Amino acid sequence: MNSPSPAPQKPSDSVWYGWILKLFHHWKVGERQVTYVLAVIVGIVGASMSLFFEWTVEVIQWILTGIWSDSRVGTFSQVEPEWRMFVPVVGGLVAGCILLFLKRRMPGQATEYMEAMSIGNGLIKFRASALRVFSAAWSIASGAAIGKEGPIIQSSALIASAVGQRLHVSIPRLRLLVGCGAAAGFTTAFHAPFAGCLFVSEIIIGTVSMDILAPLLIASCTGFVMLHMLGDPSPLYSSSFESFAVFSESLWCIGLGVVAAIAARGWVSLLDVATRYLNGRQAFLPLRLMGAGLVVGVFAVFYPEVVGNGQALITGLVNEDYSTQQAFILLLVKVSAVAVVFGCGTVGGAMTPTLYVGSMVGFIFSTVLTAFGMEGNHTVAYAMVGMAAFFAVAAQAPLTALVMVVEFSMSGEMIYPLLIGVVSAYGTGRLIRARSMYAASLSGSPASVVSLPMAQVDVHDLARHVVPQVAPDAPLDDVSALMLRNPGDLIFVVKKDGTYEGAIYPDDFLSVRRKMEEKGKGPPPTAGELVRPGSPVLDAATHLTDALKLFEQTHLEAFPVVWKKTGKLDGVLYRNALFQVITEMMKRESGGGVDM
Repeated sequence: MNSPSPAPQKPSDSVWYGWILKLFHHWKVGERQVTYVLAVIVGIVGASMSLFFEWTVEVIQWILTGIWSDSRVGTFSQVEPEWRMFVPVVGGLVAGCILLFLKRRMPGQATEYMEAMSIGNGLIKFRASALRVFSAAWSIASGAAIGKEGPIIQSSALIASAVGQRLHVSIPRLRLLVGCGAAAGFTTAFHAPFAGCLFVSEIIIGTVSMDILAPLLIASCTGFVMLHMLGDPSPLYSSSFESFAVFSESLWCIGLGVVAAIAARGWVSLLDVATRYLNGRQAFLPLRLMGAGLVVGVFAVFYPEVVGNGQALITGLVNEDYSTQQAFILLLVKVSAVAVVFGCGTVGGAMTPTLYVGSMVGFIFSTVLTAFGMEGNHTVAYAMVGMAAFFAVAAQAPLTALVMVVEFSMSGEMIYPLLIGVVSAYGTGRLIRARSMYAASLSGSPASVVSLPMAQVDVHDLARHVVPQVAPDAPLDDVSALMLRNPGDLIFVVKKDGTYEGAIYPDDFLSVRRKMEEKGKGPPPTAGELVRPGSPVLDAATHLTDALKLFEQTHLEAFPVVWKKTGKLDGVLYRNALFQVITEMMKRESGGGVDM
């Protein structure tokens, strides 16, 4: 008597695959959710990288001075006068040699994060950019009068780009991940998460939308959590100062905005002139940075507050530590030092020095009003408004300026005076054609796909080319494993020669698994049998506007991209990536982008 043949056994992994895939489907895990998860990862590694950079600066400072401190001004106040001159010179020499090596051995490879996002493809070469950041660490540790926020954000964006390249994400998503890294780095530097995402969206990308803001804000908040765990998250300039007592004092912010706009245009012009006349031949770079260090060192002998990015000076203004005469002298010395250091080609940021000059504009404005008989202690309040108004014009970023100063000071009652000053300054800046201090960074590299006119860009240029693929005869468990590694993505069925056979959609796949579990018998289908018949595809040569129409007609989140002439698979195009790029292109071509 023949015994009945045993029913086919499911592989042990098959049940787990089914459960996990059902969970993903229940949570509606798709391309957008994967982007949010990547934003969290980038926020963690980006903030950690930023904090590591600050630790590196402190180590180099200890090597140069023998003092372990996170304050450059505090350190230079403790060392002997001759060391105040010697340390910046040594730091400038080392930083200059690193930059000279970089320019000769890796020319054009040290891409700034602003270039990589605004007009680039999000690609940042790791070794070249890491050397540039290391040069900045030596400059900052030795007291160079320049901001540390630039290399902090660069280091965070660098690691974000490395993560995105490792995962082979598409160009739009890679650019967004670099932005997430920059937002996390900004948060680490300024303890201002909302201003961090606005900084990237408004200044670098040039447009504000929820598709962009959401992952940026996730990365910023994740970076802020890391700052809570590993550093000090307290506001930079929080102080118990008086806001404006009467309405008329707030109205004076209109005048302050006008003055700040004019001063901001002069400040940006000063930095441009310094760069034009002081940044000469490449071979003399170490000597130029040594000379810049000597200038800072001579100033530091008499005024140690001149070293560093100016944060200590802003704190002194907020705490009212300086008399009017001291404040004016420090302003002249600091502006001179920043112009020389920045102009000679030192790697660093100009944001904190800009904020300091803006706060001094407000301080001077308050001093003049007091001289004309205005009563009350309004010095710090006007300094805060001056800071926001000045930066709004210098960076052409009114939203970032407004939110940043509120987060700096944690003073919600200042929102109305700040709004008056920022609007007045930004309007005046438009009238006098003020130029952004980031214009060179936003236009200094060769044009990439994203910066080209829309008519010259095809679907191939935006597609993600490294995609999950299986052969037509691949078993069900192979498809399940790919689904788990690429949640929400299409799985592409491709022959050995690269010919496209079709795509497996997550919904279809789950439906097939559900039917198999209900029937409980029969051989599992192969990958080729799971392909959705008649599913639409995009020709790789399709224009972006035609692709947009197809997305609007079908409401699918992604389309396979295939070369029509050869039938070969090119990649996949996501709806969010297409919308993001078209929005940026339309804004730029209509003249509504970032002012240069």
